Amino acid sequence: MFAFQRFVKLFEAADSPLDPSARIVMPLASCSLAFKVALASLLSLSSLPVQAEWQPMQEPAVWQSRRGELLPGDGWIFMEALDTPALKAAEYIRAPKAVDGAVEVEAGLLIQRAGQDQWRQRVLPMRANCSKGQLEQRRADGSWTVYPGRDGTVVKVRWICALR
Repeated sequence: MFAFQRFVKLFEAADSPLDPSARIVMPLASCSLAFKVALASLLSLSSLPVQAEWQPMQEPAVWQSRRGELLPGDGWIFMEALDTPALKAAEYIRAPKAVDGAVEVEAGLLIQRAGQDQWRQRVLPMRANCSKGQLEQRRADGSWTVYPGRDGTVVKVRWICALR
């Protein structure tokens, strides 16, 4: 779902996304005019708004059962899960609310590490910062901090932002 790797440590934090204003330097002096026009048209497509191309899959019955036992309340939306020999984890959101260009949610995490019998759960205040394409977590003082992304975070942020 989402990037709960500070708590789950599923994935390594990715470097900051590339600056979208960065340009690729190419020797275009010898290129034909048609090629330059085609290249300029292709590059301009990157500035068009992107629709949310990702959506969560149907919640598997095993996770539905665990969620019902472990996460408080109703309205949870299953985002994704991981089931490996070392770790079992699932991520959820609920109560999306548009606030100042972002979508605030309650984010739920279910986790069980290898060798542990008990499941742990956390509910965190998070938001999808729609203009920046990143997830943020609310600190105890009420400020927001960037939550490290991983592959797929940007498209999930777009999907969450489409909920508003």
